Amino acid sequence: MTAIGLALGLAGCSEAIGPRAEQEGEQLRLGRVHVVLEPTDDLVAPEPAITDAVDAALEVTARFAFVRGLEEEFVRARIGVPVLPHDALRPSECVPTDALTLESGEPEETTDVRELVLVDAGDLTVRVGDSDFDVPLSLVPDLLPYMSGVEYLQEGDSLPLMPGGAPKVIVSANGSMTEDLPPFRTEGTVPAALGLSASEADLDEQREGALVLRWTAGEGDQDVTVRLTPLVGGEPAGDEITCVLADRGSARIDLSRLSVLGLPPQAEGVRVTASRIAVSTFDVGDFAASELVIERRDRLYVPLVNRR
Repeated sequence: MTAIGLALGLAGCSEAIGPRAEQEGEQLRLGRVHVVLEPTDDLVAPEPAITDAVDAALEVTARFAFVRGLEEEFVRARIGVPVLPHDALRPSECVPTDALTLESGEPEETTDVRELVLVDAGDLTVRVGDSDFDVPLSLVPDLLPYMSGVEYLQEGDSLPLMPGGAPKVIVSANGSMTEDLPPFRTEGTVPAALGLSASEADLDEQREGALVLRWTAGEGDQDVTVRLTPLVGGEPAGDEITCVLADRGSARIDLSRLSVLGLPPQAEGVRVTASRIAVSTFDVGDFAASELVIERRDRLYVPLVNRR
């Protein structure tokens, strides 16, 4: 992992956020399919956690990048394949979300060959439970003279999802027209829902300077990623904040710490988006250790009414 400072002036907020790139001229391949399932509506605290089926919006992105002569952190920022928060932060750490996607500047002019090609994987399909979705591809924006290819983007579809359900996800592609990316099939499982909630007593903890969140604890030593979006009049205000929390079923976050990180004093509430993320790897052609990332989100609106 590349150690890059987050320079936030807070202890524990500087952490490694990405592996160091291959040296100039050397080749690098990055592959990731990212499947996100997120409720279409917010639950509002202190209502109890949802127990019935909810409509979950589906978002799928897939990118397979052949890289030469460019640093990995620059490439990850350009193609939207950042290092995942739980690989960048330790449990209980919080940072402004933008700090996790700091983009290094464009490389200086050089005589070395530079390439950034997003490879066509052919027709790509994602199956969630019993529902199939064809993921369309599009040309990447022509932002750099050495960047070209296609990426896969799918959003707008939804499917019913039970809080206790953990359907299987199968990703398949029929491969490119060349030997760069042969046909492949990989699968994973949607993580369990968190059942995110905050009771009246939890809201009262704001008087003691704490934002308290609860959920159903997971098994093992996994982490939960939480994004906090301050809202004023229902619209985002201030900076979104990302925290990584141990999956123990509850967390107490210092509001004064959040204020330093971007929570404005006029915020009327925060939208809490909490995720469990399952990551597996698969090999396809020369794209060894490509990632299948399956992210299941819960959303909760927490009013900020009891702060000192």
